[in-house]
Amino acid sequence: MGSTGKISCRVVDDDARPLAGRIVVGERRGGEGDRIGHWMTDDDGGFVVEADGGVDDVSFTVRNPARGGAEEPVRRRRRPDGSGATLHLTVNARSVAIHGGSEHRGMNEAACTAAGPVRSHRFHTQFPDLDPYDRDEELLRTLGGAEGPADGPMVEPADDPVGDADTPAGYGIFGQFVDHDITFDPTSDIDQRNDPAALRNFRTPALDLDSLYRTNAEAAPFLYDHETDERKLLTGEAAAPDAEDGGGLSGLPGTDLQRNEQGVALIGDPRNDENVVVSQLQLAFVNFHNRIVDHLRGPGSDLVEEGESVLEAAQRLVRWHYQWVVRHDFLPRICDRYVLDDIEERGRRFFVPPGRTPAIPVEFGGAAYRFGHSMIRHAFDVNENAGEVPLFPTGPGDGRNLRGGRPVPSDLVVDWARLLDTGDGEYQPSRKIEPLLAPTLFDLPIAGDSSLAVRNLRRAKALGIPSGQDVAARMGYDPIRNEAFGEDSPIMKTLRAHGRGADPDSPLWYYVLAEAEHQQEGERLGAVGSRIVAETLIGLIEADETAYPNAAPDGWEPSLPQPTPTDGYTLADVTAFAAEARPDGLVIDAVDAGPGSDVGDATGDALDESVTLRNAAAEPIDLTGYVVDLGGQRGDLPDSTLAPDETLTVHVGSGTDASSDHHLGRGAPALDDEGEVVTVYGPDGERSTRRRYVG
Repeated sequence: MGSTGKISCRVVDDDARPLAGRIVVGERRGGEGDRIGHWMTDDDGGFVVEADGGVDDVSFTVRNPARGGAEEPVRRRRRPDGSGATLHLTVNARSVAIHGGSEHRGMNEAACTAAGPVRSHRFHTQFPDLDPYDRDEELLRTLGGAEGPADGPMVEPADDPVGDADTPAGYGIFGQFVDHDITFDPTSDIDQRNDPAALRNFRTPALDLDSLYRTNAEAAPFLYDHETDERKLLTGEAAAPDAEDGGGLSGLPGTDLQRNEQGVALIGDPRNDENVVVSQLQLAFVNFHNRIVDHLRGPGSDLVEEGESVLEAAQRLVRWHYQWVVRHDFLPRICDRYVLDDIEERGRRFFVPPGRTPAIPVEFGGAAYRFGHSMIRHAFDVNENAGEVPLFPTGPGDGRNLRGGRPVPSDLVVDWARLLDTGDGEYQPSRKIEPLLAPTLFDLPIAGDSSLAVRNLRRAKALGIPSGQDVAARMGYDPIRNEAFGEDSPIMKTLRAHGRGADPDSPLWYYVLAEAEHQQEGERLGAVGSRIVAETLIGLIEADETAYPNAAPDGWEPSLPQPTPTDGYTLADVTAFAAEARPDGLVIDAVDAGPGSDVGDATGDALDESVTLRNAAAEPIDLTGYVVDLGGQRGDLPDSTLAPDETLTVHVGSGTDASSDHHLGRGAPALDDEGEVVTVYGPDGERSTRRRYVG
């Protein structure tokens, strides 16, 4: 290799798939470890190095910005053509992102160190005067079930499962969505280029849905529909299920997030695609925004304030209703009501105090708010046909699951009425808040510790978080000693196993879970957990000058229609109103691929194939000049008008035409039994709509 030259490099995973958007840092080995540069990989995983002396003595570090800058270790280096002009780096890419598997940028800097606590721009230690809970590593690994789901004090026993809570299962996922919102940094792409480690974040946290909008439409134009309506956010269509999953039809517009050709969601915060349920919740808020835009152009036009555009009004209303749901729906379901009443009457006493620049306490982010892990079920009842589907893949060939980072199959599109209370009391409940987690959380498909409990406990120790008993005493509550949790409690079993049966203290995260079971029978958080969580979230809302308590008129309450008969405005009203968002134009409502396929009614002869179109727009559509393409075979649509919500079934064979039926008169089948893409083109030759089916 020459001493100076360009080396074409590429980052791939173990299956040789290119990894786009990775940050790569190069440093000379030995000596001072001089950094020679850093790069971001392109769509093909590529980047070009110009380095004196080549790269044989250069070590590369690869980080994934979509996972908070998490490192993806380089497993192999190879020269694919045998020359010095190319280099491929194979990394251990974690294909399934797990909530809690990566840490929030900036939290490290808030840890209690030997030199004392260090405050970052986003995180801080609320009780720096308290000693950290620093029990030895082996004790924490025992408590957290490091050996997997077959062993571990915090593993939910198969013969004594944790009971169901009154809280609907969707709120555990909503808690994850909120966490992503308040810890999201819209400057992360720039920060990662300038500082790939990017441990510091220069943005004040707030509940303002930057995870949905980023900073503004100018900074994130890829989020908006510049062809149809620039005030609306882009969506996509759910994919047709694979043949091994029974096949079927792809979803209508608005059933999945917009994605690139590699299936990567194009959204404000990539973490909101780490599983299907949180991905569909992100989509619900996208559709909520779009539905509000339609509402503001119709019966809700009086909600647009003077000097405000429709887009600005829609964003404001989405944020205000979201903040209202957090404060008046989410928190009352998960927190002690007496604590909430005290905060409302006397204000915040400890967390996010008035007058101080808002920052997230590590006691919240590194411990108390992780209570939501105990609410997460092994499987979610996503819709009537799919039933309960496992959240995580547990191994190859394990069938369907709700892993993220891919197009959502149409048979896994979430029906939120099954995960939230829409007024009828019929919903899948979450698990109770107890120091016992679902077994699947002890065998996560990620590198490193596969137990989420071990990760939480070790992380809290690294951050120097005090014990739960010390935090309780500091907050003026009588601490609950470990023996009060029961001799068979996970903490007591662990302490006895390590000869520390008289130890009165436990990790704050564990204490919050055990306190919830001890004081509230697992239905909601206890006193300490409630105050940390409620004061932090309420404080972030009240510290934001644009949030509804500060910017809305006195006495403001949700001003959008409430579609469900629930007591007060809830998350179910958000998702129900979002579900009213309509595709704007002609859509393919159904496909019948004939008797040889599983798509359609599978009856009749070979020519009984059809495609049903529906006008989903608010105005009539003149079909003159429209063309339907059936896998390459094209036919003209009739010169007629389709009224809103009217359908037209286009038959491949012959028959008598009517207002709702049109026959192409073909003498042979046109649709492939195994699968095909059906496309409709407008008079200008541009694609109007399409759907794929798999037989």
